[in-house]
Amino acid sequence: MEPQKATSAATDVLSRQTVTLRKLSVIVLSYNTRETTIRCIRSLFKHAPTTAELETVVIDNASSDGSAEAIARLFPRIKLIRNAKNRGFAAACNQGIRSSDGDILLLLNSDTELTDQSLDIMLDFLERNSDVGIAGGAMIGPDGRHQTSCQHYPSYTNLLFSKQSLFMSFKAFRKKYSKYRRIPGAITDVDAVAGGFLFIRREALRKVGLLDERFFFYVEDVDLAKRMTDAGWRVVYVPAAKILHYGGKSTSLKPAKSYWWHHRSLYRYFKKHYGKYWLLNFFLGLGLLGHFVFWWIFSRSFGNGNGSEK
Repeated sequence: MEPQKATSAATDVLSRQTVTLRKLSVIVLSYNTRETTIRCIRSLFKHAPTTAELETVVIDNASSDGSAEAIARLFPRIKLIRNAKNRGFAAACNQGIRSSDGDILLLLNSDTELTDQSLDIMLDFLERNSDVGIAGGAMIGPDGRHQTSCQHYPSYTNLLFSKQSLFMSFKAFRKKYSKYRRIPGAITDVDAVAGGFLFIRREALRKVGLLDERFFFYVEDVDLAKRMTDAGWRVVYVPAAKILHYGGKSTSLKPAKSYWWHHRSLYRYFKKHYGKYWLLNFFLGLGLLGHFVFWWIFSRSFGNGNGSEK
């Protein structure tokens, strides 16, 4: 990803107004990921922040693998919300946000593990940069490679350079995709950060509103980041805060549904933010539908049914 505004950590940290943060509320969404969720919570307690109180809220989206029962038994002190049905990512996260009271919120994927001092690094950055509404860190895969941790806003043209684009079979498009997805090596203001390791300042959230629940799954993080930026808040990528991300543990259970949710959310994003371009949105909708159908036929024929990761 091409950096929009890179700054050194020292300069950026010292040049901002300092605020005192009292509590970090971590919101973990669980859906049929019992073992990975338990591992995530354990890593959270192991690497708890030393500079702020920790509050943990787990929302179980009607898991059928005994996730809620295991979490309640192993972690009786955390706040557990059990949904009777799968309410989706945005709605479930909003439940956790409403039931918490931390100055800073962390939306944390259940298929992640924290590393040493990542929470303290991010809290220190947010404490010293009171104009930052959203921040995210580096997501590292099990193979040690950096995953896409920040991104541009979707546009009618950059959709051609997405990982699942049919144009990726052409070398020129693959080269453009690599440049487009380049990850900054320094603290950088970006369009959006990944929703699986997403820090939100509650003060900013009060002004822009909660996650838009019309996005059942995917793109809700980008929508929130755009609203933050439009309201004058910064969205910043902080690579020194790292997390291990296994990726796609929930979505791999139902890849076709996951892929459909992704495409539907993209279409809703364009209708919401670029509604005046109704003709472009009409053709975009047809293109996304055609792309999904092509993917579905291909996956049924060749057995490659991996959906988008969250």
